[in-house]
Amino acid sequence: MAASITSGKCLCGQISVSVPQDAFNKTENVGICYCKNCRQSGGCLASYNLYLSEADVKIQGQPKLYQDPNTDTDTTVERAFCGNCGSPLYGKNPKFPGLIAVRLGLFDQLPKPGMALYCKYRPEWNKGTIDGLQEHEAMPTLTDDLRKWLQEKGVSI
Repeated sequence: MAASITSGKCLCGQISVSVPQDAFNKTENVGICYCKNCRQSGGCLASYNLYLSEADVKIQGQPKLYQDPNTDTDTTVERAFCGNCGSPLYGKNPKFPGLIAVRLGLFDQLPKPGMALYCKYRPEWNKGTIDGLQEHEAMPTLTDDLRKWLQEKGVSI
């Protein structure tokens, strides 16, 4: 029996993204990023992401890629978007090979986030709490727990 998948698409429909339903439903895989670059690249308050193994993601269509060198970690992040409608699709950080951050705005259902990154940039008026949300002022340091979580996602560290 094939694993259940869920799919989303960009605004114009030229690019679709499919991910395993079980990964989509895991709160621990869902995060919000308030860093300036995520806000600017999406034109919004924060990026809303599903973090999973690149091998588990199927992309149909040809995204445009932007290599973003202006990060506070001095790492060039790859940001993909639809070249026709501009919808953000995903991001990849070379510090975490094999991990992809799929933008959840592509999907009809919106799962509950389990983590928030770069909370130091979150506006004061948006300081409400989400039950169980792990909040990080910046990018989390590589603890044993984070290393284990990344390895479960297929990231080789």
